[in-house]
This record gives sequence, structure tokens and C-alpha cells, in this order.
Amino acid sequence: MKQVLKVLSFFGLFLIIEGILSPMSARTENSNKEVLVLNSINFNLPWAKHFYWYVHDALQKKDISVKAESLSVPALANRMEANAIVGHLRQKYPVPPSAVVLIGDPGWIVCRELFDDVWKDVPVIVTNTRDRLPASLDVLLSHAPLTETNSVSGEEWRRGYNITVLKQHYYAKETIELIYQLIPDMKRLAFISDDRYISEETRGDVKEAVEKNFPDLQLELLSTTHLSTEMLLDTLRSYEPNTGIIYYSWFESHNENDNNYLFDHIQEIITNFSPSPLFLLSPEDLSNNTYAGGYYVSTESFCDAVLENLELILNGEQARNIPGKVGGKGNAYLSYPVLKSYNIPSSRYPKNAFYVNEPKAFFLQYRAEILSGSIFLFILVVAITYYIRLLRKAYSRLREAMEKAEQANQLKSAFLANMSHEIRTPLNAIVGFSNMLPEIEDRAEMREYADIIETNTDLLLQLINDILDLSKIEAGTFDFCPSLIDVNQTLTEIEQGMQLRLKNDTVTFTFAERLPECTFYIDKNRLIQLLSNFAINAIKFTEVGTIRMGYRMVDDGMIYFYVSDTGCGMSHEQCAHVFERFVKYNPFIQGTGLGLSICHTIVERLKGEIGVDSEEGKGSTFWFTLPYRQE
Repeated sequence: MKQVLKVLSFFGLFLIIEGILSPMSARTENSNKEVLVLNSINFNLPWAKHFYWYVHDALQKKDISVKAESLSVPALANRMEANAIVGHLRQKYPVPPSAVVLIGDPGWIVCRELFDDVWKDVPVIVTNTRDRLPASLDVLLSHAPLTETNSVSGEEWRRGYNITVLKQHYYAKETIELIYQLIPDMKRLAFISDDRYISEETRGDVKEAVEKNFPDLQLELLSTTHLSTEMLLDTLRSYEPNTGIIYYSWFESHNENDNNYLFDHIQEIITNFSPSPLFLLSPEDLSNNTYAGGYYVSTESFCDAVLENLELILNGEQARNIPGKVGGKGNAYLSYPVLKSYNIPSSRYPKNAFYVNEPKAFFLQYRAEILSGSIFLFILVVAITYYIRLLRKAYSRLREAMEKAEQANQLKSAFLANMSHEIRTPLNAIVGFSNMLPEIEDRAEMREYADIIETNTDLLLQLINDILDLSKIEAGTFDFCPSLIDVNQTLTEIEQGMQLRLKNDTVTFTFAERLPECTFYIDKNRLIQLLSNFAINAIKFTEVGTIRMGYRMVDDGMIYFYVSDTGCGMSHEQCAHVFERFVKYNPFIQGTGLGLSICHTIVERLKGEIGVDSEEGKGSTFWFTLPYRQE
């Protein structure tokens, strides 16, 4: 009997130890796993950013590392740039990831050769896939419409690789039915898209849905293939309120004859010209009240399908053995404030839709206020006596507020005067030389005028982008999205971009000073904005010599960034005012006079310091310091 008890005791102890060690072992195993998300476009798009963080947060709970890379395929101009992306990934990830999630077929076309050698056995999930793809990388980069001769099946591109796919279904018919429910007298439907092959395929889906299900509906396909951005806006402005509008995409093409601009804010611009709300076929952020919504698969639903496949893969299943499928389930998603802003009666709102920013019922919205009303009234009566005593102080504060308001009004007037001048200057150049172009027969002179128009267009674009940033700063909506970044990699990217801006060989730009390794918890885009602004200014004011960029750690736990040049330099008086708005010491050099002011605000928000050291005739060093963080 005693021996039996000893055996049972030992067995029980074994089970307890096993129960403790098994989860620890699982966590250790998972911590060695890494999932890489490759986006064919970039993560500045709200839906792409939401996609990444949804997957990231879900896998992080399982101690699985998730990293992301933007491929920016629509911006690639040639095969050399595509090869540079492959080389970058090969160098950055010498140890292949445990799995790769590729958002979009274009990224797979660019990166496929990676999976011919080092990454050969890496399982891949390609999302948002299409049935027909460009036959070669050159066809993809050319932005040519797909035909039978220059395209192949998606299966051919993926054959022989460890891949599974998740298609994104577009509910064109359901979305049009949703628009009809909200705009019953709709006679015309406009579909906005660009010249990419994925857009061409989606246009075909929409056209088929209209011809098959809505034969009396007039369909207009508005594309960058045939329209400039100005023509698009003019077309939208001519529509009646009973026109249905579906926005798909509007990416800049490589057609030099197009005058497409403001692509970072094109959706907001379109809404200002549209007489009716903008609907969607794919998920976007509805919380900013730009889009009305649509019938589509939400990012969360689609990501759940991605995570299901990832779980199988990380547990040992080969991607090639997982059948391809359509990701997620469709549903109607609508922005309540947008529908109200276009005076659409609530009686037309579908009951089975998900609504964003929908106001609560009166009692639910003000329940706390109603329940606390009696208490508040009692406190108010008690406080009235005390309030009377403070009345004089309040009157004094009111006077101060009025003085500040008057001062702010004066500053507003000065700002508008400056803006009027700054905008009118490039506009006059654009209009003037545009009017002269038809009279010019000499091609060299025509090219010179075209270059002047392009230069002033770029200046106007920069001015508008700076104004938008400035308005966000003033409104308190200037966003910061920090993450852990590789500082050396980020500054190398800036260096490569600045090399392309150098006009001649008399100026050299170098990433001169760095630490062997350095990771930094910061908003990468804001860091790039700061250093790029410094670097661009240095290039403008340096005709001969060197421009050096670098960083180093300082003793008080701060990281010091700088851009130094051998340009014209500044006086002590100029240095004292260089970070103020609309300060331009050379009116003949292109610039808005807002960039350094915005940089000053960004550094302040990041709890750092900014400054400049300069000497006339010898050059300048613009610098800023930030608290060093790794989490």
C-alpha cells in the first residue's frame, strides 16, 4: 500500500511540473518565431495600418514577433528600384522569417526571387489576390492595361512556391443596392479608380454588376487613365445630388502629362467637390467622417481569416497544403454623420448595417447628467454665494481673454496676408507661363517654361502640405505613431533620397556619424520629416562643398541629430528668428517658410530641443535632441 502511495505521489508531482513547464516551453518556442508583413503599397493608408496592428496585437499575445516593410510598388519606376527592394530585404533579414504575409500580388511579383534561394521554404500568405496578373515585372512597372498577351493567371506566378492565398471579394452589387436604398432617385453611378491593373479588374467587376443587375443605371468610369485630378474634380462638381459615387483609389501614375497632386489628401479634397457621399468597396477608416461607407469585408473580419491560416502555418502546416479562399464576410458599414451631412433621411438607413459615430439615445447619452442633476443643482445653490465673491476676478480674467482674442485675431490677419502672398506667387508663375506655352515654338524654350511650371507646382504642393500640417498642429490633431525603429536604416533611407536631389557634382551628401547599432522608439515619419527638412534646406543653400548628416548619444540620456553644411551660413540675428513662420532669408530660393516652424513644434511635442549653429560664409548646423527611448 505504501509503495502504491509513493507511486501516486510521484506521478502527481510529475503532472504538476509538466503543467508548469509546458506553457513556459510553448512561450519560449513562440518567442523564436517571427512573422513578416510585406505591404505592396505602404502603411500610411489607414486600412493597411489597421491590418498590421490587428495582426501584430493578436500574435504578440502569443509571444510571436511581427515586423512590417512597405514596398511602395506603385511608386517604382524601373527594375533597378525593384531589385533594390529585394536586396534590402535580403540584407535586413539574413535569417528568414517563420512566415510571410504579403498584402497584394504586386509585392509578390517584385519579391518572388527572394523565395528562390534563402527564403525558399518560407510559407507565404498572399492576400487581396487576383485571377490575372502582369506577365512580367516590366509589365507591372509599366502600368499598362492587362491584355491576353501581357498577362498570365495568378496560379502561374505562384506555382511551385510554398503559398496559400486569400482573395478579397468586392460586393459591387450589394454596394450599389445600398446606395439605391440611401439615394432612391439615383440615375447615374460614378466609379473613381486609377490606372493600376487591380483597378482595371475592379472596374470590370463594377461594370458587369451594373449591366447584369441595374441596366437602367448610367455608369461613368472616372480613371487616371483618361483624367487628371483637376478634370476629376470638375466632373464631380458638375454632378447632381442624385449621383451615386464609389471611390476605389486614385494613385499617381507615371504619365508625365498628368497633373495629379495632393495624393495624401485626395479623399478629403474629393469630398469637397462631390454633391453626394462617397461610398467604398473595401474598408477604410470611417471615423474621420470622410466616407459614407459601403458593403464590404471589414479589416477585422479579413484579418481573422489571415490569423486562422497563420495559426496553421506556425503549428507546422505547409502553406501550399492550405486551400485558397475568400477572406472574411461582407456587411454594410456606414458613417452616421456623413449621411446626415448630405441630408439623407434616417428612414432610409438600413437596420442591419454597422454605424460609425452614431449618436446614442437621449437618455443613454445623458444618463449620468440626468441622474446627477439633483445633486448638481444643490451644489450650484451652495456655490452661488462663493461665485459672487469671484465675480470681480472673473471679470478681470475676461478682460485678459478679450485682449488675447484680439491679439489672436491680429495674428490671424497677418497669417492670411502671408498666405495670400505665398500662394499667389507660384500660382502667378504657373498661370503666366501656362498662357505663354501655346505661343512658343522652340522646344528648348518650351521645356524651360514647363520646368518653371513644374517647379512652382512643387512649391505650391509643399506649401499646401505645410499648411495642412500647420492646421493639424493648431487643432491639436497632429498625430504621433511611435514604434521601435533602426536609426541607421532610417538615416540611410534619407541619405539615398537626398542623393537624388543633388543637382551637380560640386556638392556631396554623406551619412557621416553613427553608432554601430541603435534602435529608437519614435514616430519614424516625424523623424524623417525633421531630418529631410534640414537636409533639403542645406542642399538649397549649398552650391559647393559638403553636407553631413549624423547622430550621437550625449551624456544626459539624449540622442543628438544634426545636418551640417558648408553653405552661405547666417548671421546671429537670422539664427534667432529662423524657426518662426514665413521666415525666408533668400526670396529667390524655393521654399514656403513654414518647414522649420513645423520642425520646431514637432521637437517640442517630443520633449526635445532644436537649434542652429551658423556663421556667415562658412555654413550652418541644424540640430535637435530627443530623449532616448526603447519602449
